[in-house]
Amino acid sequence: MRLILMLTALLLVGLLLYRQLGDVQDSPAITPTSDTHLEVPRVPQRVQDVPAFEQQMQNFMLETSEERRRQIDALER
Repeated sequence: MRLILMLTALLLVGLLLYRQLGDVQDSPAITPTSDTHLEVPRVPQRVQDVPAFEQQMQNFMLETSEERRRQIDALER
């Protein structure tokens, strides 16, 4: 009986691990649905690329906020 319970528990843990680790994918970034020309920066794969990524993200956030401000101003007119 112990063997059956231990095998069932092991099967359950294995199934949970498979489901948890099996769904990992490199999904693309979600881009804005509006007609923008902004390109979302890619996440760096190496530690050396982090400073450049930080600058790209800063520029992206500034450009996005400027684009949203322009859209809001256009809607208010």
